[in-house]
Amino acid sequence: MNKTSAVAGAVLIIGAGWLGTTWYSSQHMETYYQNTIQKFNATTLSPVSIKLTSFKQGFLQSRANWEISLTLDPCHPDNAMVLTGYDEIHNGFIPSLGWASIESHIIWPDSVEAKIRKVFKGQEPLTIHSRVNVLGSITTTLTSPAAQWQGKTVQVNWQGMQGSLKLSPSNKVKFDIRAPKLLVKNLASNSGSISFDDLRYQGEQKSGQSRLPLGSTTFSLDSMQANLAQQQWGLRDVKLSSKNQVNKDMLSAEASYKIDKILLGEKNIGNFKANLSLGHIPVQAAQQSYVAFNRLQRQCNPSAQDMLKALEPVLKEGFQVNLSQADLNLFKGKAQANALIVMQPIAAASQQSPQHILKKVMANGKVQVSDQLLSGIFEQVNQLKGQPISPAEAAQTVQMLMQGMLEQGYFTKTATGYQATFALSDGQPNINGKPLGNRTAEGELSATPAPETHKSESMLSAAE
Repeated sequence: MNKTSAVAGAVLIIGAGWLGTTWYSSQHMETYYQNTIQKFNATTLSPVSIKLTSFKQGFLQSRANWEISLTLDPCHPDNAMVLTGYDEIHNGFIPSLGWASIESHIIWPDSVEAKIRKVFKGQEPLTIHSRVNVLGSITTTLTSPAAQWQGKTVQVNWQGMQGSLKLSPSNKVKFDIRAPKLLVKNLASNSGSISFDDLRYQGEQKSGQSRLPLGSTTFSLDSMQANLAQQQWGLRDVKLSSKNQVNKDMLSAEASYKIDKILLGEKNIGNFKANLSLGHIPVQAAQQSYVAFNRLQRQCNPSAQDMLKALEPVLKEGFQVNLSQADLNLFKGKAQANALIVMQPIAAASQQSPQHILKKVMANGKVQVSDQLLSGIFEQVNQLKGQPISPAEAAQTVQMLMQGMLEQGYFTKTATGYQATFALSDGQPNINGKPLGNRTAEGELSATPAPETHKSESMLSAAE
């Protein structure tokens, strides 16, 4: 075979492949849309529903018209927010390296379209491009251009947004959405404004058959700056992370919060971090309560008994919440807190009285705060009020205020400040080992102080 014949053969093979895949895409995209939308509506726990209103099939290009409904108030379903649009579907390998390349277009209501066009200067406020590959996964990119809007009292400066989402056939979603800057200014006072720099939301989740949102997400913010009452406050390097996972048929959820810098003007005055965890929940019970509770949110005015009924699978097994450590450094002072809450197993929770449920909750923890932090806060509050005081005056005032709380037993004095321990056991709350009230014959608490006769057992050491 000579080179010309080889090239001709290759062209024929490529052409036949393109024709075949293009025809296959045009024949199967409508079924793909119907199945995907049906699956979403059947499994979603959100107040959103999608409807395929029409599908026009073509060899090179098809069009799908759709409608998205968002019911914000289940008691007023007729007031649902409805958004319509259409997808331009380009079939075949050549345009998309997959089944199809999809351009989504939103048809904005007439009442807002003119304003949107004005704000975005004729550009599309949101561009959505998707690609469906041969294995069925969907990769979507979202883009919003920069825009400015000004009303009578508010001015908004939006520096655009970029995002990507990838959905696999196994219901695994990977996403990354980023906005470089958002500035909101109060024009009425000409002094109030708030700005956010480099907002980012990213993560990877998979619901699967359990429908539980398993995976990890992270919200981060490079900086936030607020000008309020002629004072400039700011945060730097903010990160909120969460992780939900299943291990040995037990669900656990973890969350961490971190602020590297708290700013007053240009001065770094502190930082904050905390870790929170939820655990000891069988995954089957978690799944049942998660689905029941979310579906309940789509009903009009569910009762408290309905809520307890939805949570019964989890309450029957029990769980615990642990605030392992929360640290706040501010004005060269410190504050720390930790707590453990244990919900003991309770059967038929929806049939129990609130007092009986409360008796099943055990909790204890500790709060510590330094004199320097309290003095710094008090000094700053007076500064905002226009009544500045010296650090010595702030410290003296804090000491006077805390003296009453020390005498009542709400705090105890430490070498650097104050601390309080709290506990709840068998429906009996106490602070620093001192019960807050007497039991009545019915087991409820009265307001009369009782002598110190009850010491709750520590659960923090056991949790460690």
